[in-house]
Order: sequence, then structure tokens, then C-alpha cells
Amino acid sequence: MHLVTDVRYAVRQLVKNPGFTAVAALTLALGVGATTAIFSVVNGVLLRPLPYADPDALVRVHEVLPQYGRFSVAPATFLDWRAQNEVFERTAAYGSSSATFTDTDTPERITGAVVSWDMFELLGVAPAEGGGFTADQDLPGAPGVMVISHGLWVDRFAADPGVIGRSIPVNGQPVTIVGVMPEGFYFPTRAVEFWRPFPIDPANASRGGHFLGVVARLKPDAGVDQAQVEMQGISERLAREYPESSADESAEVVPLLDQVVGTVRPALLTLLAAVGVVVLIACANVANLLLVRASAREKEVAIRAALGAARRRLALQMLAESVVLAAVGGLLGVLLAYTAIVPIQTLGASSIPRVADISIDWRVLGFAAAASIATGLLFGLAPAWHAARGGIGATLKDSTRGSIGAGSRWLRSGLLVAEVALSIVLLVGATLLLRSFARLTDVDPGFDAGQVLAFQVSLPQTSYAENGARIGFYDRLLESLGALPGVTHAGMVQTLPVRGSYVLTFDVDGRPPAQPGQQTSANHRVVSPGYFDALGIPLRRGRLPSPQDTETAQMTAVVDEAFVARHFPDEDPIGRGLDIGNGTDGYYRIVGVVGNVRHAGLSADPAPTMYVPYKQDVFSTMWIAARTDGDPAMLSGSVRDVVRQIDRTLPAYSIVPLADVIDQSVAQQRFSMLLLTVFAGVALVLAAVGLYGVMAYSVSQRTREIGLRMAIGAQPGDVVRMILGGGMKLAAVGVVIGLAGAVALARFVESLLFEIAPFDVVSYAATAAVLLAVSAVACYVPARRAMRVDPLVALQAE
Repeated sequence: MHLVTDVRYAVRQLVKNPGFTAVAALTLALGVGATTAIFSVVNGVLLRPLPYADPDALVRVHEVLPQYGRFSVAPATFLDWRAQNEVFERTAAYGSSSATFTDTDTPERITGAVVSWDMFELLGVAPAEGGGFTADQDLPGAPGVMVISHGLWVDRFAADPGVIGRSIPVNGQPVTIVGVMPEGFYFPTRAVEFWRPFPIDPANASRGGHFLGVVARLKPDAGVDQAQVEMQGISERLAREYPESSADESAEVVPLLDQVVGTVRPALLTLLAAVGVVVLIACANVANLLLVRASAREKEVAIRAALGAARRRLALQMLAESVVLAAVGGLLGVLLAYTAIVPIQTLGASSIPRVADISIDWRVLGFAAAASIATGLLFGLAPAWHAARGGIGATLKDSTRGSIGAGSRWLRSGLLVAEVALSIVLLVGATLLLRSFARLTDVDPGFDAGQVLAFQVSLPQTSYAENGARIGFYDRLLESLGALPGVTHAGMVQTLPVRGSYVLTFDVDGRPPAQPGQQTSANHRVVSPGYFDALGIPLRRGRLPSPQDTETAQMTAVVDEAFVARHFPDEDPIGRGLDIGNGTDGYYRIVGVVGNVRHAGLSADPAPTMYVPYKQDVFSTMWIAARTDGDPAMLSGSVRDVVRQIDRTLPAYSIVPLADVIDQSVAQQRFSMLLLTVFAGVALVLAAVGLYGVMAYSVSQRTREIGLRMAIGAQPGDVVRMILGGGMKLAAVGVVIGLAGAVALARFVESLLFEIAPFDVVSYAATAAVLLAVSAVACYVPARRAMRVDPLVALQAE
């Protein structure tokens, strides 16, 4: 009964004071809304189970190579794992794939995956239309079949149920569609639109090529640790049995969810902690507002107490007002979080896994409700304590308006110091990430991405089975691109910079072959003669690949400075031979040295790299880079036309300015930096508003004192210095405490930083300076108001 009465009274009080209610509710909405929005990300990415049957039983199994650490799996190793393990119900492999659909007048390149026939059964997800694969479709020479995604079914086939059993041309060969996966089906690697069986011939399976991902389902009585022990034992047996290919190799078992989200977990947890700090600052701000209001209601409370109201009832009523206020702020916060979902998904689309799973579901709503209640109780404690303390007689006798006790002043000052301290912790974190991101984007990638358009072309085996046919197509393509208006250089490479490495082992002519498990290795790139000019990669010595480096000429290679430093530190590499074991006779002779390029990303050091002419190691899929004298995006239509003029069945796809490729490579760092900066900005604003509120209230409480000081000779400047000094002392104490807290917590953001120490002095000093400057402005405004107090009016009013 009391609870209903208290809530009704609280609502009436809040309605009677709309200005106070609006400010307090909006402050809480910022805190609760930001926290709810980030929790929705954490929930969708980290907490929500993967959308498979019994997802906790799913694991990813890696090979661990002595040179590279965690790595993809060789086909023969996968077959051994599947045959010898006793801890997995099923074991399946997958690999990346893409295909050109030519069932319409407009050929289209589609991203997909090749999988073991029982992959869908292992995941526990059946096709929504048709069926999956069968064991006989996983054998070499089996007819081509395909399962497509729901999105591809809708977009390309207009959701026609009759697509099941239809044969369509894919890469120039007939492939039958046998199934359509359910809407929203998530494959645990990347967004794919089709799946095809991946036949592995046990008699010819490779132990040297590592390109498979392996997923397994644990038996009911098996755990990850048990699986790790068994897989390690199998790896040791294989190392003894195949020392030339598997020496020193091991295995690692990882829960599938950890594998999917592992790279973003630290950043998301850091952001969740950051918004928790924002909520605490909002609570301190609202608590200060409520203390001001409680001070103004002291006589009301005292009269009610004198009439018999128990102090406990008065405190509970104050607490009820706080909880009602928190509920209003929580509702506004949920609306704010809901509007933030789409911008967060857009910002994290290229860097956050499972971004489509981010939503406001019952877990998020429950979190928002709990956060609102907790904040209401937290900031409501101060006014409740104020209402429950004694002093009825003194309050009724005191005729001075707006008086407030020393205890309340200390509490308000303490809350303000806490706001400033918490704000500087966030500001330091944001400043560290800003400086780190600036360092990252200032890194020289080793090439000039400006005014370069990149796109891919893939030649099907049916039409371009011979190397000569592939070389002929690429020659015509490069010649036609070079003739386009505005194109200054055109070149090719099988993998773009900052998109990862393609590593090969090799032997050096004149040196003894390396022992198993100790082979020398380097990043491998197949390039055309114009590639280095198109990307502006400098030649250091020797020569670049030329049109004379054909399939019948002496095989040549160009290496970078990192390659020379690693493998020829005290020798001249020009003229030395490299055997990369690609089935050709003889060695690749080094003819030149070029500058370093960051192939594995801006944050990774340049890896030793060798470049070989494409005519001597031709690939079916290549990236083409065209340097222009204008906006590269304007060239998109022209490159499509050039490819279609050479072969109407081939599309130019993945068309993108090279600058955007670099931009995408730092998307995850940008996501963390921008969100933490936004939260730090909110914290700074809340701290400034809180400081202004405290000082403005202090001025209103000290009107008589200020008037008396000015009446006996104090100058306006003296009053400004007095008010400003009082506020800045509180801000300075908060800054000192906050800097100490930031130092203690800096290690938690260390993994997110690039070339910036977690205790970077410049970041700490700049943050302190900014917050003190903002604090000075927040204090100066009420100080100027105090300076204009008329002594006579002030004394008469009292």
C-alpha cells in the first residue's frame, strides 16, 4: 500500500517540476541508452549462442605450424584426424570458394564455400527447401551439386520453389541446385551464398598445402581439454610417420564461438566497461540534482517529520522518486539504444562478426530494466540519506532560504570529484585510441593507394585450362586497360596488399636443404610487369619483371628488402636462385630488390616477400590494379566493359578503390576508437554540466556572503577568483584521482593500441589539460554571475 502511495506521490512531484524532470531523465537516458546499445552488441556477438544445434559442443581444430603458429589444415591431415580421433561425433572441413553464375545475360561472381558432405548435419541445420549433400557427392568425379543461401534464392531466383533440381551453368559447367538454406543461416567463417561438396581423394591428398578449416562436434562425454589431449597425440604420431611434411606440427582445439568472435572480444568488453563508467557519471550528476532539490524541500520534509512521519518513510519516499525517475530515463534510454542499432551495425559491418545478430531482444530489455533500477537506487541513496538525517528543530527555526548542511556540501563535492575522475579515465582511454589510430593510419604501407582502382577476374578451368589461354587473356586485358583514357599504369597480382599473405617454403641454391620443420619461407606474389608502377612500389636495385619474362625464358624473381634482411643479410641476392617447389625445373633467379610492402595489414611488420612474373606461375584468379589521373571510381563501368569485350561470360567483380581496401583493413580499430571517443565526449559534457550545477548552486547559497564581501570592499575580480578557485580545486582533485585510476586501468586497453604505450605521457597530459580547461569554463560562468551580485539587494533579500 505504501509503495503505491509513494509512487503516485513521486509522479506528482516530478510532473510539478518539468524542468528538473526533463534534465534528470535525459541525463539518465544518455547513460542507460549508451550502455544498452553496447550491451546489445555484446549480447548479439559474444553472449548469444551460435544458431546451431547444441552449439557448445562445436569446436574449431587448427594445425599449429612451427613457423606460423595457428594455421589452416592440410587435406591429408584432415583425413587422418577424422579417421583416428575418438572424441568427435563428426568432423568436417571447408574451404573458401567463388563461382561465376552464367545463367542470365549478366554473369555474376558469387562468394561461396566448399564443404564436407556432412557439414550441415554436423552443425545441426537442415535446408529449408530441398536437401543437403550425400556421401556419394563427396567423391572425386561426382556430378556437380550446390546448396544456395536464402538470400541468393530470393535475389537471383525470385524465391521460386521450382529451383530445386534445376541445373544452371556455374564456371561453365552444369551444376544442380539441391537445397536452399533457412533464412538467416550463419556459416561460421564469412558471409557466403552457396555451398558445394569438396571431394578429397585420399590417394592424392596433400600434406603440404594448408587451406582447410576444420569444424568438429564433441561427443556428449567429451570436453575441449580432452579433445586437445587426443588431437595432440594424433599430431605427434603423424609427425613421426611423415617427418618431411609434418615434423614439429601440432593441433589446437578451440570452442567455435571463441574462434568466431575472438578478435573483437577485448574491444567489446572494453566498450562495455566504458559505458558503465558513463552510467556512473550520469548517476552522480542526477544525485547532485536531487540533492539540490532535497535541500530546497528541507522545510517540507521537516514539517512532515514534525507531524509524525517516520524518517524511514521519508527516505523511502525519496528513493521512490529516484526509481520512478530512473524508469522514465530507462524508457528513453531504450528508445535511444534502439535508434543506435542501425548506425552501430553500419559502422561495424566490415569489422564485427555476427553483426546481423545485434538487436533489442528480451536479454537486452532485461539488462536495460536492471540497469535502470540499479541506477535509480544508486543515485537515490544520497537524497534518501539527506531526508533521513536529523535536525527537525534546527530546520524549522532556520529562516534562511536554501541553507544546506556541511554534510550535504561534502557529499555534493565528493560526487563532483567522482564525476571528474571517471571522466578523465574515459578521456585517457579515448585519447590513447585516437593517437593509436592516427599512428596506424599514418603508417607507410609501402605503396601509393591513391587514384588506384582494383578489381578481380577469375578464369574458369573449362575455358582456360591451359596456361597459354590464361596468359593470352591477361595480356589482352592489361593492354586494353592501358589504352583507356585516364589510365596511366595497369598491373596484376594474385592477392592485394593488406589482404593477407600467401606463404611458400623454398630452398636457396648453394645451401643445403632445410631439415623437416625448419624450412625457410616467404610471402609469395605473382605479378605482371606493370604492377610495381601501378602501385608505386619503388625499385631499390636490379630490375623489375619485364614482358620478356615468359614461360620459356629463365625463371626470375624480385624480392623485397625484408627478404634480403632475413635471408641474405650479408650477401648480394642478385643472381641467387630460389627453389619454391612449384613443380617447375630449375631455380627462380633473383633479378631485383624492391621496397617493403605491408601485406598482412598496417599493424603488421613487412614480411619477406618474393615476386615472380605471372607468365611463369600463372593463376586463374587475379587482382588487377589500374592507376588513373582522376577519381578511380569513375573507371568502374569502363573496366566492366573491357572484360566483357574480351569474354562475355566473365564479370569484373570486387571493384573497389585501393584506398578503400586500406580503409577497410583498419575498420575494427576505427569502430572501437569512434565509440569510445563518443562515450568520452558524453562523459566530458556530463562532468562539465555537473561542475556548472555545483558551482551555480554554491553561488545561489552564498549570495548573502558574496554581498557582504562586496559591501566591505571586495572587488568583482576577487569574487570571480574565489568561486573559480573553489571549483577548480574540486576539478584538480578529480583529475589527480582520475589519472591515477587511468594508470591502474591502462593495461586493459594495451591490446588495442598500436605504437602507443598505455602510459603515454602526452595522452595523459593532454587529457588533463582539456578537462581542466572545460572545468574552468564551467566554473567561470557562475563566477561571472556572482561578480554581478548587488550587495544592497543581496543583504536586503536576506
